[in-house]
Amino acid sequence: MPSLPSAVSAADMSTVNFSGLVDRTPVEWTSLENYEAFSLAADGSFPMMKVSRSKAVRLSDRKVLMVGSGRCYRISQITNSLAKPSSKPDQE
Repeated sequence: MPSLPSAVSAADMSTVNFSGLVDRTPVEWTSLENYEAFSLAADGSFPMMKVSRSKAVRLSDRKVLMVGSGRCYRISQITNSLAKPSSKPDQE
């Protein structure tokens, strides 16, 4: 099977905006399904993803964190869109 392609530099990447709905009431860590997004903050900042019973991944830097228990805010209905590139004046 072929490997996934990777970007060589930030110039080869596109900016993406994400949005979703954050529960108003925190839930127990154990009630989240694997690969479900959550945040430790009620405003949904610094989103993470549960990847196993005892691990989460911080989406900002892909750092794996060990988790034993706790309460968090579930994030659902995540959508994304490409950010509009800034227009550059034509150079002649």
